[in-house]
Amino acid sequence: MIKNINILICDDSVLVHKSITRLLQLCSNATFFYAENGKEGLNCLKNVDIDIMFLDLTMPVMDGFSVLKSLPIRNFNTTIIVLSADVQLTAMERCLALGADYFLSKPFDNDELTKLSQHLGLVFDSDTFITSDTHLVHDPIESMRELANIALGRGAAIISDHLGDFIKMPLPNVAFMKSSDLSMAIADIRNGNGSELIAITQRFVGGGIHGEALVELHGKDIHLFGDKLGFSQTDEYKNEVVIDIANLMVSSFLVALSEQIAIPFSVRQPIVLEEYMNLHHTHCDAQTFFTIEYTYKAEMLDVECEVLFIMDSHSLNVINNKVTESLH
Repeated sequence: MIKNINILICDDSVLVHKSITRLLQLCSNATFFYAENGKEGLNCLKNVDIDIMFLDLTMPVMDGFSVLKSLPIRNFNTTIIVLSADVQLTAMERCLALGADYFLSKPFDNDELTKLSQHLGLVFDSDTFITSDTHLVHDPIESMRELANIALGRGAAIISDHLGDFIKMPLPNVAFMKSSDLSMAIADIRNGNGSELIAITQRFVGGGIHGEALVELHGKDIHLFGDKLGFSQTDEYKNEVVIDIANLMVSSFLVALSEQIAIPFSVRQPIVLEEYMNLHHTHCDAQTFFTIEYTYKAEMLDVECEVLFIMDSHSLNVINNKVTESLH
């Protein structure tokens, strides 16, 4: 008799829930449970004998690291598969040290996940496995949130490799913003630009996508952060290190996003926001922009990098058309 296997998918992304379920729904002995954050996941583990848990690391309320630290919560052997966009080597090492059995990166490889599932006792009814989610109806915001999450994870890995320090993975805030709200946000940045805050702006284009990134740097260790990244200051009256850091924050995200949607980006030279405001006049109209907002934090240094990507609605359409071709 084939043993039934209870599977818990603990991830804040509805797309991930759908993707894993669709891939494994051909299993005759699988029952699925779902959680959108770590707290819900732990509650499920308390009440149900979960055989396999797919665990994301970056979630609201309680993240995956906190879940791992809370285990075990009862006497039942659950196989833990971390499935995360945070692909920093340190993140993988910490997960395994905390008791995770496997670590898979997002977007996951269907064949790899299928073979692992079979190894763990799942029985497929057919030898024909579904290898694409292109028929799924994608919500533009949800799709972009998952794409951004993956890009952030790869970007964090790039920065972490340069820095030699762990980068706390942020949850991206993906939303629409009216031009009037955007103008207010820029004004707030400009008015709040004190000695410990420096704002940089950088434009980017590619494949019909036009956008701009605003980077705010906070903290007392900005220049130490730059030194660790290999950036040097040759003119004390210029923000060379800050500009280099901002450029890395923007380009690392765009490189990772480019890999997913197969659109190369080119970026202009970043400039200090004050210079930008003096050279350009922001016009307020009824236009709505698409935004991706996130914050990178170094674990050991007093540095925060807040990044706001701004694109028009046409750019979102271009990206969304690519989603069904690239997102599992």
